[in-house]
Amino acid sequence: MTYSAKEVFLTVQGEGGQAGRPAVFLRFAGCNLWSGREQDRATAVCSFCDTDFVGTDGGGG
Repeated sequence: MTYSAKEVFLTVQGEGGQAGRPAVFLRFAGCNLWSGREQDRATAVCSFCDTDFVGTDGGGG
């Protein structure tokens, strides 16, 4: 099984038992819970997504 990464970045963990520690975050490309289109957001399974699906690196993120 393979996955495509949308974004990988170093940041500081902001919550939980590891709060304040350095962390690497990974956002995957594509999603089976929402199409990334604003017109579909109201019917999406996921209502909290903040991933930029369009981005600057092509269709599908």
